[in-house]
Amino acid sequence: MPGFLKHSLILPVLAAVAFMLAGESQPAQAQVDRGFSRVIRVYATGEERNRQPNLWVLEVHLKQMRMRWVDVTVDSETGETQRELVWYLVFKAINRTIDTGEDTQDTVPVNQFDPVPQPPKFIPKFTLTTYANPADEIPDGEYTDVPLPEAVAEINRVESHRPNDPVLADTVTLIRDLPEPVDEESDDGEWMYGVATWRNVDPDTDFFKVTMAGFSNGYVVIEDDDGNTTTWRKVLVQRFTRQGDRYDPTQVEFRFDGRADWIYQPEEGDASATEAAPVEEPSET
Repeated sequence: MPGFLKHSLILPVLAAVAFMLAGESQPAQAQVDRGFSRVIRVYATGEERNRQPNLWVLEVHLKQMRMRWVDVTVDSETGETQRELVWYLVFKAINRTIDTGEDTQDTVPVNQFDPVPQPPKFIPKFTLTTYANPADEIPDGEYTDVPLPEAVAEINRVESHRPNDPVLADTVTLIRDLPEPVDEESDDGEWMYGVATWRNVDPDTDFFKVTMAGFSNGYVVIEDDDGNTTTWRKVLVQRFTRQGDRYDPTQVEFRFDGRADWIYQPEEGDASATEAAPVEEPSET
């Protein structure tokens, strides 16, 4: 057989094999993480742990931001619905034990604290902030997660259709007592599965971030020069980019923009990271 003919037969075969292997690797990875491709590990600085002995920080896993056309009820009395493009973010979280840096030499004084009056609550809150310029992140739109029963039902049909898949709850249904913490290596902890949903997001949005509150009880009280104090809360921020347009929205438009960051932001006020104090340590692996 001539050499050129031999190569013409072999190359397509190699290409087909490579294609098959590439096609198998993606589903295999999907089976491992079930789509939760962004993992934010528990992290707390020594200063945080010393300042707040009862500190807790959740481990958070995110799927990519997605969208879905849904018939949303706009009038509960008449049952009137309208077709809307809902943006949504699927997440799961678990309470992991924080390394307290315990002194095994018994040299640190023991302080007795009053018991917590009631179990801490997991109360997730998601805010989507759009901005035109990633350099300054000046907000040009802000959207609060709104529970939408019709959307959650449709999202569960799409995201949790496999046997033994957990049911995703909206952020109000998911409110509960904080589960007991488990070690990082343990698989016995209680995972909390949920989905945040947004309506009427600007279809021309290219850059945005999602601020996730309620995934830690960390806080710090800041005093200004006039003696006024403000409470800042520890929140999680994940930035996204979207390469698409209003006329042809698709799921593949969204991309994580860098790592997720733990920051402190004012309890009430602007959630912009440019006005927030970061936790100076990588939080995403």
